[in-house]
Amino acid sequence: MKKYINKRIYTDVESYLVTEIDEVKGTAMAVEVEKRIKPKMIPGGFAAHCPDLQREFAEAEPVIRKGAKAFPIKRNKDGIWGFKHEVVALALPVAGMTEEWLESKKNDPNAEIKGAYIYLYETTKTGKRKTTFEKLGTLSDTCGYFYDYNF
Repeated sequence: MKKYINKRIYTDVESYLVTEIDEVKGTAMAVEVEKRIKPKMIPGGFAAHCPDLQREFAEAEPVIRKGAKAFPIKRNKDGIWGFKHEVVALALPVAGMTEEWLESKKNDPNAEIKGAYIYLYETTKTGKRKTTFEKLGTLSDTCGYFYDYNF
């Protein structure tokens, strides 16, 4: 049986398919999934209204989101699954920076240029990059993916 993690974000729900679960170590791999529907839009309200949206999403089959890659997750002591990541303080477009400033950041261990952006990371008092545990949720037998078109 497939296992999912459903992360509620206000009215929307992001879903992750969980694979390669090691219950003893509390580790697994997860990949983001979605349900693709063509909602019926009725003019009214702010822009339109989508009746039976919950039913349409409930009946749709989950598919792996385009471009999604599997990533490792861990279970914390409270039974919540998630992952650790570094805390980004600021992301700036490289195009708007002077050449001298960019050169000064190339040797900075807390700055990283990725594509068109430079990322500056928050640091601890000792100078290491701060990390945080991003909570995804608990395991479920059903995919609860939902995107609220009614806004």
